Order: sequence, then C-alpha cells, then structure tokens
Amino acid sequence: MQDIKRGSAPKRDAVILQVFLQACGYTVDVDGNFGPGTEKALRQFQTDQGLINDGVAGQKTWTRLFVLQPALLADMSSRWLSQAQIADFAARHSVEVPAVRAVYVVEADGVGFLGRQAKILFEGHVFWRELVAAGKDPRAYTAGNGDILFPSYTPGSYKGGLAEYDRLERAKAIDERAALRSASWGLFQVLGYHAETLGYADVFDFVTRIQQDEGQHLEAFGRFIEANTYQGKTLLEWLRRRDWARFARAYNGPAYATNQYDTKLAEAYAKAQAQVEG
Repeated sequence: MQDIKRGSAPKRDAVILQVFLQACGYTVDVDGNFGPGTEKALRQFQTDQGLINDGVAGQKTWTRLFVLQPALLADMSSRWLSQAQIADFAARHSVEVPAVRAVYVVEADGVGFLGRQAKILFEGHVFWRELVAAGKDPRAYTAGNGDILFPSYTPGSYKGGLAEYDRLERAKAIDERAALRSASWGLFQVLGYHAETLGYADVFDFVTRIQQDEGQHLEAFGRFIEANTYQGKTLLEWLRRRDWARFARAYNGPAYATNQYDTKLAEAYAKAQAQVEG
C-alpha cells in the first residue's frame, strides 16, 4: 500500500483505510474521502498503537492495521478484480485492456467494495418509477422519504459510501424488489432494473452475484455493453472504437458532457495506455 494522507488519497486506498479503522473500533465514515474525520481516527489509532502520530497511513500503519484484522484483509483481497481477469475479459470481447480499465477507473474510482459490501448509489427517481411499475402510488410514501423517493433526478440526494445502504434499507421497507432495482451496483455501477435483460433470473439473483466479488461486476458490465445499443451499435462496439462521446452518452446518460464523462474516459484511457507501453 502507498502512503496516503488527508487531501491526497486515491478513493480505493481511502476506503481500505476507513474500513480497517472502523473494524478496529474507530468512528469513521466509509466514503472514500480522506477528510478530517478520517485523519482524526487515524491519528488516534496511531497514538493507541504507539506509532508516530503524523496522520499519514504509511508502511507501519498499514502493517499494524492488517495484523490486527487478518480475516478482513483476506476477505477483502479475495474480492478484488485482478489484472488477469481484465486481460481475459478484454480478449474475449475483442477490446483493449486500457479501454476496460478506463471505465473501471472513471465509473467507480476503481472501488467495487466498501469492505464486505458492494459499492452502490441509490437512485430515488428510479425508485419512484419502479414503485409505479409495481402498481404502487409513490406519493403515498413520500412523507419523511424526500431523500429516497422523488419523480426526477436529484443528484444532491446522494450520501455516498456505506451511507447509501441506509437509504437502500429504508426503500426496501417500502418495496424490496423495487428498491434493489433502483440502486446502481459495483465497479461499473449497473442499475438493478437491468437484471432480467442481462440474463439474470431476477434482481435478487443479480445482487447476490454482485455481492460475491469484483469479477461478477466485470461480468455484469460485459453483459450490459453487449445487450444495449446506441445509434445502431452496441456499447461494446463504441468501446472498441474508443468513441468516448457515444459510449459516454449511452452509458452515463444525456448529462455526460456536463459531467465531462467522455473527457474523463479519454484521459483514463491515455493513462492506462501509457502504463501498458511503459
């Protein structure tokens, strides 16, 4: 693990630090953001363990965390996506490895799991639609649920990290199937409502597999880009061509340009390509 500190930590590394600090009994949000709360917990851990209290997670801090939580380390590392899996996927789908890595990095910052739970975002506007499809009137459930149920896209509703599971659980209390279909899951943030069209028995089957490991996230991504089309071509074809604008429009929606999704993909691809050539 690399040295990380407040303000300069990759999300994946920050998540790992937060998960281990939490497992050791320290109060910290698992959200991938190395802010003041994470630094405070880290400094207290370092003090308690007789380490230098510098707020930097370096070799000694990482080693101590891993020694204290060996089962968690084994469980987390067993879920991670390997370079060999990415290479095999790329070969089977006739797409460049750096192109796959670009989506992997941009879509979820390379973070598929927050500890033992797959990373999710809960979409309240999708939940509204799914309740309607289930024959329920969403308006009957809006009281006290303004952050999980609304008729149109509301980005400010996200809490991020494991707090998204709090939103999901509240939605499940209203309708479990609709709630699971309304969350985007894993490394590639595939929405649950695609489950059946991607060949899963139902959304429960889909979620069960996604919660296994990041290899299942890659599998879902492959099914998604093969099954969905834009302007007469599959998303896989746009990915093969590295047509980032069309791929981004199809994968991320009409707001892709505002979010600079295509630009981020192109930059991530160039970085991954340079690493391959290096």
